[in-house]
Amino acid sequence: MSAIRKGVSQTAEKRYVWLKLKEDFFTSKRIKKLRKMAGGDTYTIIYLKMQLLSLKTDGVLRYTGLEDNFAKELALDLDERAEDVGVVLMYLAKCGLIETSDNVNFLLPYVVENTGTETDAARRMREMRSRNNVTPLLHDCDTEKEREKEEEKEIERETEKEDKSSKEDLYAEKPKTKRFTQPTREEVQQYITEQGYHVDADRFVDYYTSNGWMVGKNHMKDWKAAVRTWERKEKKQGEEKTNNIFLQMYEEQYGQTTNNDYPFGS
Repeated sequence: MSAIRKGVSQTAEKRYVWLKLKEDFFTSKRIKKLRKMAGGDTYTIIYLKMQLLSLKTDGVLRYTGLEDNFAKELALDLDERAEDVGVVLMYLAKCGLIETSDNVNFLLPYVVENTGTETDAARRMREMRSRNNVTPLLHDCDTEKEREKEEEKEIERETEKEDKSSKEDLYAEKPKTKRFTQPTREEVQQYITEQGYHVDADRFVDYYTSNGWMVGKNHMKDWKAAVRTWERKEKKQGEEKTNNIFLQMYEEQYGQTTNNDYPFGS
């Protein structure tokens, strides 16, 4: 795990605060997707600078109202282009990497989870111990060996249990799977009406008919569950349309007002 460190002066004693980057930071899907966008490396640097800026405030960035919107004000602090910062904010909001409930305080959850801190005195003590290369006492080594032996025995016992369970499952009678039957358009519409949903039955049936009633790479097992998923998705998109300040900023800047125009998909 790598770390980006900043010194923060608190009272008379210096305190060090640093951001710990997990080993999979650059290989995580969200960061890889960000980097593959046009200008993605710049966007990634902006995200890292945002995290560093929020270290002193427990992962929170605050909008003071100095500029017309948060993106422009943050761009001043980061010394970056407001347009690039705006794109990063929208992407982070879409991925759940930035949160706000009042459009004034913006929380970066990753910073809260990956911030380390220590006083200057603690740092000197840690460095001194490292230089002295302190060797554990002999009885500590013996205790560690005994603990490892107990752990190995526990693993053996668990393995035996799993082998026994696997054999029992092998000979157990498997329950019969109910065969999926494609619903008619009328059946889908009747279910939607009964549940008070807003899903378009024609669009639902046409979509799954065109792909052979597949859900991802698997055959559909419960079409009613699929209808409920569509309903939740449409409801969520409606809420995001109403509450997402970053989407509103994008619409104000580019004059696009539909979910299909959102640059990062649904």
